[in-house]
Amino acid sequence: MDIDVTLFGGLRQYLPAGSSFNRCTLRVADDASLRALLEQVPIPADRPFLVILNDEKVDSADYDDIRIDAGDQIVLLPPIKGG
Repeated sequence: MDIDVTLFGGLRQYLPAGSSFNRCTLRVADDASLRALLEQVPIPADRPFLVILNDEKVDSADYDDIRIDAGDQIVLLPPIKGG
């Protein structure tokens, strides 16, 4: 199935080839985990980011347990800093 993923800020530089502006479509197997989807985005392991799935923040400890469904909206954000 195809899943749309949106990357914001400095994470846009890691979009796969053929992406448009800040969005890409990734193909995953039915019943794929969130981790399987994220492994397709070449963000370096030392680069922190937040995952928003259908308007809810996802903890990295849950990436293996969460299954992706058609129509899910996934957003990757750099950490938000305030002052």
